[in-house]
Amino acid sequence: MSIMQIFIFVEIFLFMAVVLWVKNLNSKQSRQPSLSKKTIRDLKF
Repeated sequence: MSIMQIFIFVEIFLFMAVVLWVKNLNSKQSRQPSLSKKTIRDLKF
């Protein structure tokens, strides 16, 4: 049970880190939205 809780916590932490990273990419490269969409697609797969 505790192993599952740790796993879920790590998953949430990684997801939040990816969301923040994509937001940083969008703010830095607002002129190229296609690039951030491509990275999001790559992360999903």
